[in-house]
Amino acid sequence: MLYTSVLVIADQWPGALHVAHAQSTNGASLPLIVVESPAPRAPRRPVRATSPAQRAAAISQPKQVAASVVPKETAGGPVRGIVAHRTGTGSKTDSSIMETPQSITVVTREQMTSQGARSIAEALRYEPGVISETRVGDRFDNVFIRGFGGFGANANYLHFWDGLRLPRGINFAMPSVDPYLLERVEILRGPASVLYGQNNLGGMVNLISKRPSATPQGEVFARVGDHNRIEGGFDVSGPITQDGQLLYRLIGLGRKADTEVNYTSTEREFIAPMITWRPTADTTFTVRAVHSRDPSTYQPNWLPALGTLRVNANGQIPRNFFAGHPNYNSYSRTQDSIAYEFEHHLDETWTVRQNFRYMNLSSEIKALSVTGFGAGSTCGAGTTANVCIGRQSTHYIENLQAATIDNQAEAKFATGWLQHTVLAGVDFQKSSSDATFGNGATTYVNYLNPSYGTIAGPALTTQTIQERDQTGVYLQDQIRLGKLAAVIGVRNDWANATSDTRTIATGVYTNRSHPSDSATTWRTGLTYLFDNGLAPYVSYATSFEPTIGTDYTGTAFVPTTGEQFEVGVKYQPNGFDGFVMLSLYDITQNNVLTMDTAHLYAAYPACTQSGINCQIQQGQVRSKGVELSAKLTPIPGFDVIAAVAHNEIEITKSTQVVSGISIQGKVPVGAPANTASLWADYTIQSGQMMGFGFGGGVRYVGESFGDNINSTAMIVPAYILADAMLHYDLNGLSPQLKGWKLALNVTNLFDKTYVSACASAIQCFYGNGRSTMGTIRYQW
Repeated sequence: MLYTSVLVIADQWPGALHVAHAQSTNGASLPLIVVESPAPRAPRRPVRATSPAQRAAAISQPKQVAASVVPKETAGGPVRGIVAHRTGTGSKTDSSIMETPQSITVVTREQMTSQGARSIAEALRYEPGVISETRVGDRFDNVFIRGFGGFGANANYLHFWDGLRLPRGINFAMPSVDPYLLERVEILRGPASVLYGQNNLGGMVNLISKRPSATPQGEVFARVGDHNRIEGGFDVSGPITQDGQLLYRLIGLGRKADTEVNYTSTEREFIAPMITWRPTADTTFTVRAVHSRDPSTYQPNWLPALGTLRVNANGQIPRNFFAGHPNYNSYSRTQDSIAYEFEHHLDETWTVRQNFRYMNLSSEIKALSVTGFGAGSTCGAGTTANVCIGRQSTHYIENLQAATIDNQAEAKFATGWLQHTVLAGVDFQKSSSDATFGNGATTYVNYLNPSYGTIAGPALTTQTIQERDQTGVYLQDQIRLGKLAAVIGVRNDWANATSDTRTIATGVYTNRSHPSDSATTWRTGLTYLFDNGLAPYVSYATSFEPTIGTDYTGTAFVPTTGEQFEVGVKYQPNGFDGFVMLSLYDITQNNVLTMDTAHLYAAYPACTQSGINCQIQQGQVRSKGVELSAKLTPIPGFDVIAAVAHNEIEITKSTQVVSGISIQGKVPVGAPANTASLWADYTIQSGQMMGFGFGGGVRYVGESFGDNINSTAMIVPAYILADAMLHYDLNGLSPQLKGWKLALNVTNLFDKTYVSACASAIQCFYGNGRSTMGTIRYQW
């Protein structure tokens, strides 16, 4: 497909003729294209067609635009290359990233494809301040942002999909969105409660879906890799009717693979039909359905620190060691969702929107979870104790239903010299979760010579039912005065939750919690846009996040609250495509949940291995840091992505004592202080090798702590990983091969064995070994 540097914007007036060079996807110059460009000063909002004939003409206009013309970038649309300029995540309006006074980066579709991302976690590898693979696998996507994350029930799972909250179940019923469905992944750092309600203070990840296209297009691909990986998919889109009122998109994928851990596999299949109806130039209605099925998923067991993080005199635990049981361990998930997006322009000032999604998810997990080392005799006569690993069986069946709706009214107007974009909204979300589970006996296996024998799963003994709902009302004003851009917003939330746990045999409730909370949050920020591309900014924001459950004493949790101060500067260079951002932040969060396994298991027998009643609110956490990121295309065909982050996170208030040591002043588990990454990709622009490209990257993750008392024995060392990539657009080889592309991606190029993180002395995680994938793709 051909591209040009000229943006043809259908909603602006025709004006002077401009001449521009067109380029192919590999950057080679093509003949000059002459197009109509707008006059220097365009109206603030498009002049809208009023008669039926005018509206029909406006709707069908995309058919008349040459395929070589790049469409105008919008907040939810595709991006050419790796540099995005607009976002809706930071404001819920189509806004410039430069004018948004908060740290935002965007992983574009092209970046995900180039780096061979197979999950959202892998797509986030090169983003500043984000740690996405503390526990590897494709079962769940959880992240640390600016030091805030967690493990198990406290993990910071992905947050939003097309601006609507992704629900979460009680324990293992967590949604998963495949990156092949997405146009972009946006990371907004710091609080986002003013627009989205309850949210993690460190930041949010917003997944932006692909949408139907007015221009016919499509692709099919096939992929093979190590560990018997095989995968295929398709993505086709275009108009259904000649007048362009109906558009469609259909995306499908299937994959199956073994993994580097013995007796584990992963499998996924999904189909996603979408349709857009545009009856007039002022009205758009898009419906999207996704059916996804994961018969098996990959998330290796945690393992003891002795033998992974620390040297075991008997020998290290092999990276491919399977701590479960080949005939028992499994995880399956079926996920269905239907969503719609409605937008209508009432006039030149007012626009209304309504976004909705309903999701149904069911999951079942059977697992053996490592409890530590047992006596040597439990693994047979003559066995050394420190090679005999204990594992407790567990069985969970969960169902999750959730619905969320967001109603918005946007007004654009002027008051004197001030230009306003005012957004008012009401959103509502409700979820219902039902988990039936049981825990069984502890069995043992010798990791040096595993003999799994037979196993009987536990009985389902306990049921937990949770209901959550939240209503929020918000108001935001984006103000522009010359080169000064300001934003101010306020929101009030009302949140209710119930959580009831009972013993199935007796019907007796063992844990009941019915919190009801409300909170007001607000934010404000300023950005000044210099002519040279620099845009310094400053912002302040607060957050609110309800918390379900009780601690080990039966006391109900209170909501977490927090605030952030942030200053920074963004830079958009003149002369080539690029975006650079430097930000400094100071975050304080109160009433933070944590789970202290070693202390509470011994002191409170009611605290079970599944995490029920194991959580405590440790007081206050403060995170300070600096982030520098850059995404640049300095010359045609050459992309550079760089990121550096330093984070100082500390438990600043706590009465908790572990093994006689106060955790106040300590660093939370799993949060490294330093990260850095660099990625480069070059495609040859001319000559016999035109279309051939190569690249790679280096990722550094600094050391972290594996316990809350920050003992020297539980320091997880820093690690450096290398990735490599080759790709070839065969159009450069022959015009008859136009549309055919080959790619080879290798991650962890040198097959480094490393521990990615530890959550406790019995919960350490190996990182991924080397992975190699070859892809053949045909696009039209």
